[in-house]
Parts: sequence; structure tokens; C-alpha cells
Amino acid sequence: MSAAALEEDGIRQAINFYIEGLCEGNVETLKQAFHSQATMCGHLGETLMIVPIQGLYDFVSSNPAPAKSGEPFNASIAAIEIAGTIASARIVEQSYQGHNFTDFFNLLKIDGRWWIVSKVFNVDS
Repeated sequence: MSAAALEEDGIRQAINFYIEGLCEGNVETLKQAFHSQATMCGHLGETLMIVPIQGLYDFVSSNPAPAKSGEPFNASIAAIEIAGTIASARIVEQSYQGHNFTDFFNLLKIDGRWWIVSKVFNVDS
């Protein structure tokens, strides 16, 4: 496997922890995706959110998980770009807590592992 393919696999692993954590409502799985100092920013309706990643953990733990509620949640990676030890990824989420989202993640390779260091999101519907 090429070096570029190995890097992309590491990025996909971090993002898959995010997707699985959302679907299952599992904060411990989400924590495997995000650096401890990560941030989350975006608008929920008219409300601007700029919070430490704990805000996502709190939201996930206080709402029913799609895997348990039956909500037809789906998320996929639409794009990944890598430049050395930094990367960005665009994720498309359908039907999470009644909304569709587009997320942009910034990732950083730290001690040989990729971590999401920031999430910005847009509610598409």
C-alpha cells in the first residue's frame, strides 16, 4: 500500500469513529475521533455555536441515537485532501436528529495518528 493510501486510511479511521459514534450515540467512540482540544462551529437555525468538542458529546449523550430510534441516519465521506501532516474532509450526513448536514473536518497527524481538530457544520435542511 502506498504512503498516500496509508494516510488516507488513517483519516478515514478517524472519520469512521465519528460516524459510528453518532449512529450509536456512543461518546467514547466519538472521543476516538477528536483531539481533546477540538472545537465545533456552525449555525443551528439562528443560533451560532462555537464550542469545545464537549458540546458535541453533550448533545449526543442527551439525544436518542439513530441506531436506537430507528432514524435512517446515513453519513459518507465526500472528499479528503491531504498536505503532509494536515488534512481536510467533507462529510455529508442525512437524517441526523431530523436534519441533513454538511461537515468540514480539519485533521492533524499527531504522534503518528490522525485526529479531528475542528468541525464546522452547516444544516442543509
